[in-house]
Amino acid sequence: MEPPLEDDITAILEAWRFDPERVNVRFIEAVDGRPLIQVRVEMGLLQMNRDGRPDGGRDELEALEAEIIADEGFRIDAERAAALRAEAVLIHQRYVALLSLEAYELVVRDATRNLRIFDLCRDRGVDPEDRGLLEQFRAQVVATRSRAAALGVLREGRVGEARRLLDAAVEEIRAGLAPEAVEPPEIPMLEGMRDILQPRLPASQRHELERRLHAALAAENYELAAILRDELRQLP
Repeated sequence: MEPPLEDDITAILEAWRFDPERVNVRFIEAVDGRPLIQVRVEMGLLQMNRDGRPDGGRDELEALEAEIIADEGFRIDAERAAALRAEAVLIHQRYVALLSLEAYELVVRDATRNLRIFDLCRDRGVDPEDRGLLEQFRAQVVATRSRAAALGVLREGRVGEARRLLDAAVEEIRAGLAPEAVEPPEIPMLEGMRDILQPRLPASQRHELERRLHAALAAENYELAAILRDELRQLP
């Protein structure tokens, strides 16, 4: 019988049991000091780099952007497009983990990185299929980025900025839709999040304005009625 391997992870799995009721994810530090992310899954453990490419492999996006700087007319062939899509999948898996860790700045970083990949494939792909393949996911990534950005500023109590970020994302998604396209579900999701943050007048104050409006109309005080009506229209 061969001796047990030193890199057996049984002890780690025993100490960190899988919990099916939640996302099992944590930050750790590598032996060499690198920040890592670990995800506990039912069958074991996933580990990825927090920064750079998650699997530590060749950074396809960085390499491609360097080539474009050297040659502005550079086009992306099918092989390079496939490599970029594979890298985008890795980045997506990482920012899902980061979202669970509430590392919102890092989610924004990774979602923005994937949108750069989308843009490059769309604008420089040789094959029409490569130019359009990632576009079906654009609304999802824009929405994830804006949600993370909004949650980040909400930590600091900046509600107005959070609402502006969500509104900007809705506009960005709509601007990218074809005229006949059905609005994706990300739009009502973002609008719902924005509306939750909308400051609302207490019901008693709204009712008081409505009561005064009715009284002004009954008294034929149309100037006051117009002012009160404008105030009501401006309420959320």
